[in-house]
Amino acid sequence: MKNPLVGPILAILKNHPNGMSEFDILKALKDQLPEFSKLADDANLQLFRQHFLIMNALYQLQSSLWQEENLMLNISALRIHLLSASEIQLSASTSLNDSVGAKLAAYYLDWEEYEKTDEDEVSRLLNSFYKGISLPGNRDSALKTLQIDSSNPTKATIKQQYRKLAQKHHPDRGGDQDAFIGLRQAYEYLMF
Repeated sequence: MKNPLVGPILAILKNHPNGMSEFDILKALKDQLPEFSKLADDANLQLFRQHFLIMNALYQLQSSLWQEENLMLNISALRIHLLSASEIQLSASTSLNDSVGAKLAAYYLDWEEYEKTDEDEVSRLLNSFYKGISLPGNRDSALKTLQIDSSNPTKATIKQQYRKLAQKHHPDRGGDQDAFIGLRQAYEYLMF
């Protein structure tokens, strides 16, 4: 299925010859297309759908530009930009199909991935991500940083203890900036 965002995204990229981030594309699309902000009631599902539609359009565009115009659309986490044939230095054996991004392209070009991902699936994906970045010992370290003795404190207890220590260590009150940042990191970790 042809993604209706292909044209608007190509126009956006044309106006930014040095490339831009996916976030900047998202902001531009929200400004141009108000309906793009009405894809779901749940905020996480809304963001997933917006991201998926943008990436789907980018990968469709990448494929068609390469096949039809010999232009390369470079899609990376930090920057998306067009490369002309003179800028492309590919070996004879290189193609889009064997690039590192081939698995990502396959995922985002599969409309079933969009259709099957609902609010519960997005929540599961986010929880899986957060658990994946949690290292053993981080919880104990965070509790120790906030000087909390309980192994299972309530969110109210965490918030109260953070506020107490934050006042003491806040740089605007003569506290140590590194200590304050450590407190904030511990707080963010425990509040998830």
